[in-house]
Amino acid sequence: MFEEVFKACKRVGRSWIPSQEIGEDLLQHESDHVALLIAAYAIILKLTKNAEVHGSTDEDDFDGGVNEITDRISSLIVPLCSGDSLDQDETDYNTLQRKGDLGLKALDALTKLPSQAKPLQLPRPVLLRITAFTNPSDPWTTAESSALSQSLLSAHLEDDSQTRSFIVEDILTGFLRPLFSKSRPATITASGRKAEFVEPSRYDGAVRESSETKPWKYVHRYAVTVFEWAVQHADATLLQAHWPLFTPVLLTLIDEPGPSSLKIRALGILRTFWARCPQSLMRDTGLAEVFEQAVFPAVLYLPSLTPEDESLEILGAAYPVLIEMAGLILDQPWKTVNARTAEEQKQTQKPAQQITEAQRRLLDKIIREGIMIGYHHAKEHVRLVGLFCETLDFIPMLSEIMTDPFGTKHPPTLVSGTKLLQTILLNCWPRIPYYCNEIVKMLMLCWLNIEDEESFARGSPTAHELKSKLSQTATMLSAIMKAANVNFRERVDPLVEREPRLGKLFLGRDEVITPQ
Repeated sequence: MFEEVFKACKRVGRSWIPSQEIGEDLLQHESDHVALLIAAYAIILKLTKNAEVHGSTDEDDFDGGVNEITDRISSLIVPLCSGDSLDQDETDYNTLQRKGDLGLKALDALTKLPSQAKPLQLPRPVLLRITAFTNPSDPWTTAESSALSQSLLSAHLEDDSQTRSFIVEDILTGFLRPLFSKSRPATITASGRKAEFVEPSRYDGAVRESSETKPWKYVHRYAVTVFEWAVQHADATLLQAHWPLFTPVLLTLIDEPGPSSLKIRALGILRTFWARCPQSLMRDTGLAEVFEQAVFPAVLYLPSLTPEDESLEILGAAYPVLIEMAGLILDQPWKTVNARTAEEQKQTQKPAQQITEAQRRLLDKIIREGIMIGYHHAKEHVRLVGLFCETLDFIPMLSEIMTDPFGTKHPPTLVSGTKLLQTILLNCWPRIPYYCNEIVKMLMLCWLNIEDEESFARGSPTAHELKSKLSQTATMLSAIMKAANVNFRERVDPLVEREPRLGKLFLGRDEVITPQ
């Protein structure tokens, strides 16, 4: 193996590197991949140094020699794991880390070799192996190798077209499809579509849990990292055209019963995939329900069958995915409302995304069969109770309802939203100061929308009735902020000054609060 790499280096660098410079101790350990990579890296550095002195390399032999070197080095650093089960993992991760660091440094140095030909382009198989080191949390990856791998990929996938081709042809079709073909769940077809009829016979007599049926879980564990990178770099155009290549891998990972670290990672990958999918793609293909059924059991990983720490991690990954499947958006920091942006927000607000009936049912299921059952089953675990309270956050949903510029076309919905907000203020008042700015924005935009509405349908609440409930809500908010020693007037006075029509909304602001 070493002699082959050495000959390839000699082809690239003419006769610049005498064998004596490599070191007899390394030549005696040809089977030691780490030693081989050290030698190869030293040779490449020498080639680079001499090239700077003697000029560019020999164009006739350069491409062939370099391609051979990159192929052999990248093959050496592939992080293959050992052991027939995760409980019997015999992998030497320190060695894998060392090989990855050395190999990626060598490949990076090769890309810097001067050539009379076009700039060096690493072959696709080499790029795929490099992708195995993109996640620094993997036990075979270091912070340095992760940074190097991402840098090399960025440099050799210069545009969206190259990236899409690499993901579709090399990663999804050439690499992942064979690895996951024997462990695909019965809910999906081989083409990645929803299975109308389950195929139980497909699993008859098969040993489901083995390195042969699940190579991605044992020997080729880095396949999950490669897939994760592909999802993170897939855009809406790619997903619209090639979603069937993603879904079998996603559902296989989510359905996998263990370990918990894999399930948590799979849920994170699904959340990224869902956020990048074109709107309604999964619903139109019939796979939204399949994913919901695959994810929902994760919220029932509760003590005492599941340790509390593990339960917190799994539930903390599962609920955000389900909530976003239900049409709500999480993790959007609330902007501070001020006089300069009040009218701008009203003018630039966009209609809320229409939530389908299926999404409403999912949201109801999340609350009834997820959070409520979880609370009653594990209410003695205070950290889990805290997670349930944080998850059961109606403020984003109410914000969409009450700031919808078309909400005045159905006033009963605004009444229901206002009543729910008042209930939240009454029962969850210790947490309300955190949401104060968002609630002010909701009340303000809803009030102005009502002011601008020319007429209301017969039999519906009138503008006066709606505004009366909003004003009551604002008074409740003012009282809560007073109890929290927060000067509510400082927040709303600039808004009233900017838009006098808000004066009647914030009548309760007249109470003077002296901060302690």
